[in-house]
Amino acid sequence: MNKEENEELKKFHNYMAIKLFNDTWELLDKSDRSPEEDMLMIHTAHASLFHWLQFGQAKNFSIGEWQISRVYADLNMGESALKHGLANVDLCLKNKLTGFELGYAYESVARAYKILANETEKERYLKKANSEAELISDAEEKEYLISDLKTI
Repeated sequence: MNKEENEELKKFHNYMAIKLFNDTWELLDKSDRSPEEDMLMIHTAHASLFHWLQFGQAKNFSIGEWQISRVYADLNMGESALKHGLANVDLCLKNKLTGFELGYAYESVARAYKILANETEKERYLKKANSEAELISDAEEKEYLISDLKTI
C-alpha cells in the first residue's frame, strides 16, 4: 500500500469511527428503542471502536471503550459494561491518560457496579471519578463529567 492509499484508508476509518459513534449516541438517546435497535446499538458501538483501532490514538480507544460500556449499562448488561469499563481503565493507566478520559473510565466502572448491585465498588469508583474530575482544566468537560456522575 502506498502513502496515498494509506491516507485514504485512514480518512475512511476516521469517518466511519465518528459516524458510528454518532449513530450509537442517537440510539442511546432514543427512549423507545426496539429490541432490534438495541442490538444495532451494540454493533455500532463496537464497530466505531474497531475503526478507531485501525489508525486512532489511545484517547480514541478510551472513548470507544467508554461508549461500549455505556451501551451495555443502558441495556442493564452489567457484566459486559464492567468488562469494557475495566478495559478502559487499564487502557488509560497504560497510556497515562488522566482527567477527562480516566474520569469517564472510572464513571463507566461505577455505573456497571451500580447495575451489578455492588454498592461498595460503585462508591469506590465514583470517588476515583470525582478525583479525576478535579484535574480537568476545561470547565465544560469538567461539568459534563460531574453531571454524568450525579446520574449514577
